[in-house]
Amino acid sequence: MLKAITLVSLATATAAGAQTASLNFDVIDPGPLSPGDSTMVFLSAGFDPADYAIAGVLTDVLASAPRDLTGAWSDMALIAPMDGPGTAAGAPSGMGGVSGIIAGQLNFPPAGIYADSTNPIAFWSATFTAPADQPGGYVVDLSTSTSRFDVYTDRRSSLSESRLDGLVEGRGQIWVIPAPASALVLLGGLGAALCRRR
Repeated sequence: MLKAITLVSLATATAAGAQTASLNFDVIDPGPLSPGDSTMVFLSAGFDPADYAIAGVLTDVLASAPRDLTGAWSDMALIAPMDGPGTAAGAPSGMGGVSGIIAGQLNFPPAGIYADSTNPIAFWSATFTAPADQPGGYVVDLSTSTSRFDVYTDRRSSLSESRLDGLVEGRGQIWVIPAPASALVLLGGLGAALCRRR
């Protein structure tokens, strides 16, 4: 079941970080989710306003939790215009994350092609579903591991420069609670224990 709730940004970049290269997680519903519930996760890239636009990003999404997250990710997609030639939405990794996200856009002024200079710019989305066969009561820590982050420095040039040094990696969380039936069993057990004590 997909829950739709107001977009909540879980970026860790500070106000000062808004002036630097950063990746940011946006999670539609960070939780609490019950096992089997889904939410949408987005990644965006921010850059120093002295630069013109994002050229390309190569990153992995890491997901750490005390439960097996195999099969938790689906519907991975790049968001236009960051879905240019040579890009890929990535694939679920064996560690519960998504590896090989390659996003980028062209800036080629001689042909009248100009990159979208939106800052930050959303470039990736996916659905995260809390595994139904795993008990709830845990936190999924999300982070990025980036090996390439390039920007166009000038609208009039197709040359790009790396901003990997000093990049603020993305951070986010999703909370998974016990399924409602499990919670009722737990409450029933507590009620029975209290009755026995009387």
